[in-house]
Amino acid sequence: MLKKYNNLSLFSKISFVMCGLALVLSTVITLTAVIYYRYIFSERLLGGIRTATISAANTLDMNYTDIIERFVLTCGTEKFKADIEYLCLDNPSYLTAKSMVQDELSTLSNCNYLVHGAMLLSGDGMTAYTLYNDTLYETAEELFPPEELSQVKGISFLKERKSPFRSRVSVIPIVFPVSVITQYVELDLSDSAPDAYVIIFIDSSKLQTCLNLTNVSDSENVYYLLTADGCLLNSPSSEETADVSAILEDERTKELLNQATWNTSDCSTFVSPDCYVAAYGLRYGDMILLNYAHRETLLDIFGKTGFTLLLLLLLLVFFLLTVAFLMTRYITRPVNRLVEAVHQIEENRYTEKLKFSDNDEIGQLGSAINNMHDTIRRQMIRIKQEEAEKYKTQVQLLTEQINPHFLYNTLECIQSEVLHGNSNTATNMIQYLAEYLRIGLSYGADLITISNELRHADVYIKLMNQRFQQSIIFLYKPSPELNQRLIPKTILQPLVENSIRHGFGIDASGIPISVPTIEISFHAAGDRLSIGVIDNGSGFDVKAVEAITLDSHAEDSKGHVGLHNIYHRLVTYYGKENVQFSFSSIPYYRNEILISIPLTTEE
Repeated sequence: MLKKYNNLSLFSKISFVMCGLALVLSTVITLTAVIYYRYIFSERLLGGIRTATISAANTLDMNYTDIIERFVLTCGTEKFKADIEYLCLDNPSYLTAKSMVQDELSTLSNCNYLVHGAMLLSGDGMTAYTLYNDTLYETAEELFPPEELSQVKGISFLKERKSPFRSRVSVIPIVFPVSVITQYVELDLSDSAPDAYVIIFIDSSKLQTCLNLTNVSDSENVYYLLTADGCLLNSPSSEETADVSAILEDERTKELLNQATWNTSDCSTFVSPDCYVAAYGLRYGDMILLNYAHRETLLDIFGKTGFTLLLLLLLLVFFLLTVAFLMTRYITRPVNRLVEAVHQIEENRYTEKLKFSDNDEIGQLGSAINNMHDTIRRQMIRIKQEEAEKYKTQVQLLTEQINPHFLYNTLECIQSEVLHGNSNTATNMIQYLAEYLRIGLSYGADLITISNELRHADVYIKLMNQRFQQSIIFLYKPSPELNQRLIPKTILQPLVENSIRHGFGIDASGIPISVPTIEISFHAAGDRLSIGVIDNGSGFDVKAVEAITLDSHAEDSKGHVGLHNIYHRLVTYYGKENVQFSFSSIPYYRNEILISIPLTTEE
């Protein structure tokens, strides 16, 4: 009988053991899970939601206090009073008024990481003053209708809306009505129209992210800001609108909102069959933070309580003593050996191959693992050889994609200067060319220091200035601690060449620039290095340049080898996930190519 059992398939052995346990275990597990869900897990989640709500409210109060303090420091000055008095004149100059408030608006726009921007609105609501970079897509009257401004009494939060600036961000405005009452500007708490409105826009997505970071529960919380009378300030997503509307109309929610105050140690909550709801009053702004979270289904709970279920199964171990020996002898020990073998293969320490006396599925699997290990070893050796050869060839090809016409034209220019007797100019050009080639070749090294890379770009610009009788201004000043950092060589020269040829109209079609300027910056942040190349040329199509850089098959990519070459060299060296390119272009003002790569160690 025992011999017959030994020759059974692995599936048959498991089936024989498990069939006797299935009925008992399924009943115990089901009852245990239901009890745990109803009486333990739900209470734990509710406690976590309470804690998360209070923490989120404190975080919101802290940021709100910071904004108020910065507002007071910025607007409680004699300069701001003078600005408001000028705005209140009969016919103030719009440009003059806008320039006067730039400092205050800039300070308010950067007063807190939640702030998206700031605006100054005239007391009649007809004229809006913004930062020069923040252009409006609607008139002031369309952004803030008179009937909405008439409801503003003191510091007020308005409903969420699209950003008034050219941005896709949704914002919640905080309105500060101000008037010149004494020797300073003061908040206007009267019913009459103030002299002006200071408006700070809170980024809704950043606000939601900030609140979510305080979540200590296992549920996915959604936070909503409400006024004391229950008016919803931030808009729910389309799929949440019906849920939130039903919650706000629930009498229990209305009772929660009436009970919510900031000076309690706990927040008000209630639990429905579908969700948890918690409310907590904010210290400032006469507002309430509402936390809404769906209740988990039984299926969700099973995924989170594996360890607890394991403990419950251990309570049944005395029912399994008889079958434990069989499971250990014929299944557990062989499977553990197979698992250990797989771990050893994974960690590259599999030296002694498995041997099984039985010829059942486990024995066959052990032989297959041995064969697989041998195959993997052979493939790894072959792949490493192929990758090494491929990387070496690819880097060499990308590095050698330079324009030979530059060398020919430079030598012809030197010859011309010599024939015309300009020996000093010819000498300088020979010196620049020699240094250009010396740094570019770098004795075959793939990496050079940032200081040498900047010098390489500098001598290239000097050569171009000599060839075309130009006076291109080259600005660069990296931090001293970055000078000896290593980067792949010949990264800057193709970018500088693009600026000269396509941006300044030199040696190519385009409109010449009266004072062509190229600026290069290096900045380190954490373990990342940012390289910026900025010029004041005729600009470029951002989408087209991005396609040319990232897609070797994009239209016109052959005419822009430089950008495409740089991108693929960096990807080859650092990996695609570690290389980032971004482009921006304001023609004849600021055209920027920003490259982000990992920061290497010093030479």
